[in-house]
Amino acid sequence: MALPYHEGQFFMLPLDHGTYAVGLTARVPTRGGVLLGYFFGPRRLEPPTDPNYLRQLRPEHAVLCCRFKDASLYRGEWSVIGASEAFERSRWPVPAFHRYDGSSTTVPGTDTVTDWRVEYGDDNLIVPMREVPAQKDDMALADDTAFDARLLSMEVSRRLTIEMPGSDSWKR
Repeated sequence: MALPYHEGQFFMLPLDHGTYAVGLTARVPTRGGVLLGYFFGPRRLEPPTDPNYLRQLRPEHAVLCCRFKDASLYRGEWSVIGASEAFERSRWPVPAFHRYDGSSTTVPGTDTVTDWRVEYGDDNLIVPMREVPAQKDDMALADDTAFDARLLSMEVSRRLTIEMPGSDSWKR
């Protein structure tokens, strides 16, 4: 059965108090229901009506980039509102993430490690391609634990509600 979404599509996801955010499916692996999305502000009451708005969005404009489960997109709870023209994966990279696992892992040649730099491949967002002890700069990476594959897409909405700046006005 074909999925009701694909890479390079923009969608609206509900936040709180009747507001919405815009998201982009940057990776839709063939196996597994875990996607990579870029999420943009400001909060909106309705989809953007200016056709140039979606075309102008870039990764650096994102409020959040994370892995998430596809349940809400699959069920149509997050409405697809358009597609990126000639979507290029290279322009929308899979970033490295920071994960704090709360344990005291022993890695030969290091002190105990609790913070990790986690990297995923383009076609598998479930099993990390690489995990290494986090360095100082890695602590500023997006948190991977909050978007663990076991969590529902509602967690993305919750996190965006917290992190996205509120707005009383916006351009359509």
